This record gives sequence, C-alpha cells and structure tokens, in this order.
Amino acid sequence: MALLAMSGCTPHAQPPATASGKGTPAAPPRVSPSVQDVVVQKPTYLIGITYPKANDLPAPLMQAMQGYAAQARARLEAAAKNLKPGDPGVPYDLSLEFRELPGNHALFRAIAAEGSLYSGGERGEALIRRFVWDVPGQRMLTAQALVPGAGGWQAISAFASDALVTQAKARFEADKLSPAEQQKALAELRPLVEKGTQPDAANFQDFEPQLDAQGRMIGLTFVFPPYQVAGYADGTQQVDVPASILLPWVAPDLRSRLVVQDKP
Repeated sequence: MALLAMSGCTPHAQPPATASGKGTPAAPPRVSPSVQDVVVQKPTYLIGITYPKANDLPAPLMQAMQGYAAQARARLEAAAKNLKPGDPGVPYDLSLEFRELPGNHALFRAIAAEGSLYSGGERGEALIRRFVWDVPGQRMLTAQALVPGAGGWQAISAFASDALVTQAKARFEADKLSPAEQQKALAELRPLVEKGTQPDAANFQDFEPQLDAQGRMIGLTFVFPPYQVAGYADGTQQVDVPASILLPWVAPDLRSRLVVQDKP
C-alpha cells in the first residue's frame, strides 16, 4: 500500500463556550493557524495526513479534524504494534486528506475528510467524514442539531432510500446487466439501503451544504461510506436532498438559510 502523496494536508467537536454575561453574544471562536501535515515512515507502517492550508479556520473545526486523524492514527498504530518487517500485509498504511469544500463562507465552512486505513486483510477501510462549521451560529453543525425531530429523519430516510435505489438501477443499466441480473442485484442491495438509511441521525452524520451558483443553500448532500448503503466496489454514495424536503424539519434557526428552487 503506497503512502498518499502529500502536497500540504469522529466525534464532532463541541460548540464553543458563550460569553458569560446575560444577553452577551458568544465571542467569535479563536482562529486556528494551519497545522503541519503528518508523514511517518516506519518499517511496519506508513502514515500520511494532509490538512487544509487555510490559516483562518475556526479552532473547533481544526480540533474536529485533528481528533478524527488522531483516532485513525491510534487505530493504525495499535494494529501494527506487534508487527515485524516481512509479516503478511506489511507495511500497514494510513492515508488521510482533509480539504475545504468551496462554498459561501458567510454561512458555512465545510471540510471533507477522505482516505483509507489498511491494517491487514484483503482491502483497506475507507475513511469518509464531513465537518461543517455554522458561521452565524458559531458552532459545529451536527445532524442532530440540523434536524432535531424524528419526523424529519423519516422524511429524509424515505427520500434517500428511493434516490439510492434509483442511482443503483442507473449503475446496473450502465454496466449493461441483463434484466435478470439487475433484478438479482437490486434484491441484494435493497436490505443494505434499508439498513443504512434507517431514520436515525447517526446514519446521516456526514453531509455538505448544497449551493447554487449564487451561493444560496438549496439543499444538503448526504455522504455514505462504502458498505453503508452499497457494496465496497460501488464506492462512496451521495444523495442530494433538496430544500423542499428539508424545510419543514430543519431547526428553526436554520430555515432561513434554505432556498427552494423553482421547478423548471
């Protein structure tokens, strides 16, 4: 397993503390300077972690990234602890890149974490995570804070499940599967989709703001790592959930951020 080439580089972090006085607005979060990338080359394992070069990211956002990276590194080092050069699968490997997603920085700062962790066996584990900083609210935005009620997750679950099955049908047709093969593949996929989109915030923890050309938020893109809603070979899956589905369910303080697009 090759070490990820570097050019410069979860539990979600807790919201920053507010100012102490009554009626006093929360102080802006401390801005964190860019952190150093991590490159480690040992006889039994390799580590490559790349962070964004922006030097104005909020400290809680940087801390969330560093926490996720530290957990992945700890898992790799624990797995490689008793290895010797020449053992099967050696060297183990952690490759992880954090990149800031383009968007409207007056509303959100969003980070995509993508990589892999190989600790033996046939293939590595995909590492997929999203971190979103709510700029006006001065907090890390979690799925639970985004949609606080069970009814919202029911609606999002139903939409995502249907969309994933539709996307799968398109993949099977593009692969030129016969009707019988498509039917069999869908029968195998549906239980995975149903389980991975159960109406629970934990199944939708990774999301990105979906913006139009004017920088308005027109929905959310939910991201699912391999195995959650599709097989490993199908890779990461994404579903765009439009504002029209989200609006009745998102937290009241976030509704003004959403814009429903006119139907063509």
